[in-house]
Amino acid sequence: MNKRLFILLGLLFSILAAPSLHAEEKKEAEAPKKAIYYALEPAFVVNLQGGRRIHFMQVKVQLMTRDDNVVKAAEENQPPIRDAIIMLLAHQSGETMRSVQGREQVRQQAMAEVQKVLAEVAGIKEGIEAVYFTDFVIQ
Repeated sequence: MNKRLFILLGLLFSILAAPSLHAEEKKEAEAPKKAIYYALEPAFVVNLQGGRRIHFMQVKVQLMTRDDNVVKAAEENQPPIRDAIIMLLAHQSGETMRSVQGREQVRQQAMAEVQKVLAEVAGIKEGIEAVYFTDFVIQ
């Protein structure tokens, strides 16, 4: 009799616990992946357009993704990514880069350029969620 009772209680417990276990597994599956940051090294140094004096800009750039494959593709294709960012930055004026709105616009353009390069050379159409300027100097 005791043996049957233990078996019944065990079955009852497993039936009651099953939905909560599935709910926890579902929560883990739906949780967003951790952000991965990839620094494009070394820093970018370009001449700024316009003005009588020559101004230089140095910018450190990091990419944000949640996919290790995107990081690997960025590492393997750093030359065309760096070229696209350098060309974008070199066409900016000091006036544009000194304003917060200008920098934000250029940051968005840089993200579009990185996404374009990765789509063309690695077949990755999505994955770069953000481009950050982590250090920024104009002289």
